[in-house]
Amino acid sequence: MRNSRNSTLHKIDTSTRFDADPTSAPTRAEVHLGRLIQNLDVFRRTAPSAEVMAVVKADAYGHGAPRVAAALSEAGVTWFAVATVPEGIRLRKSGVEGRILVLGAPFPDYIHFYGEYDLDITISSEEIAEHIIAAEMGPFRAHVKIETGMNRIGIPCRDAVRVVRRLEMSGDVRLEGLWTHFAAADGTDLDFSRRQLAQFNETIKPLEDAAPRIHTANSAAALRLPESVQHPRALMRIGIGLYGYSALEGLAEDSGLRPVMTVTSQITHLKSVATGESVSYGRRWTADHPTRIATVGAGYADGYPRLLSNRGDVSIGGVRYPIAGTVCMDMFMVDVGTAADISVGDEVVLFGPKAPDAYQIAAWAETIPYEILTGVTARVPRVFVS
Repeated sequence: MRNSRNSTLHKIDTSTRFDADPTSAPTRAEVHLGRLIQNLDVFRRTAPSAEVMAVVKADAYGHGAPRVAAALSEAGVTWFAVATVPEGIRLRKSGVEGRILVLGAPFPDYIHFYGEYDLDITISSEEIAEHIIAAEMGPFRAHVKIETGMNRIGIPCRDAVRVVRRLEMSGDVRLEGLWTHFAAADGTDLDFSRRQLAQFNETIKPLEDAAPRIHTANSAAALRLPESVQHPRALMRIGIGLYGYSALEGLAEDSGLRPVMTVTSQITHLKSVATGESVSYGRRWTADHPTRIATVGAGYADGYPRLLSNRGDVSIGGVRYPIAGTVCMDMFMVDVGTAADISVGDEVVLFGPKAPDAYQIAAWAETIPYEILTGVTARVPRVFVS
């Protein structure tokens, strides 16, 4: 059952993660770049006239932003989105040449970085607009975020036209886009998203000629709300869908999307336990019959949720085995019963397309797939499969 860890198909990103050889780590995340491009093609077929803005924030949802962005660039993607300025700088330093929009609200003291690193800025309030004008550091390429119901950041619809006209007159801003964000496109009620879109479209009517790009659709909206990608200058901001998931279980699979990441570890120890013996912290699991316990070299410091204690399972050799006891920082234990063909060094699939997937892990951990993917920590090397 042993699996080779040295395939020539693998290229390992050591740029920001490890000083030691990552092949020595028991736990690793395989990122299948071919599946990433297949997922990109799903969205391109769904909305052929709209360009894709690939959302690579949070280290490309845990997948490794520089390598993911490079693969997407090779596939013809020219727009990228991140959440923070440091994320944008990291992409620029890694060699990404496409447009990079920082989606988060800008901090006034750090506006100069947008010019230094050629980043598009989100104008999310009238106060930010005035600060940018007063800074006289432009011209900045700006995307005005209009608030239609998310109530997170954004300029109220009633103020949007006035603020945009003020920016145009200043000469310090070049308007590149108008956008909003759906609050419930991946929910059971699409009517709220339709109302958001109608409000947005009504608001931007006087401004449409001023903005080269209009973007409202996220992954779920691109798949479920075709009117959100029908504008002749539409961008669609595709995040979680690129990586093969959606918050609405079943949507990704039905749309032909495939999970891009598989996280594996290895068995580091095997022992037999007798009836009545307990396993791990807190003695939360006790053997009710003689069995074997496999210790796996991963834990919550790798992003494997502690909430999976006594409730999750893993795949070893294609067979599912339950977690026994509390998930520790660097290890957890699995009840492998009387299976005779399990050995130290065997591969353990924590999640991936053919094992528990991120939906199942999220359900056990009482969260969503986004948190599982982005929670795979920096000490887990990303191995990129061509």
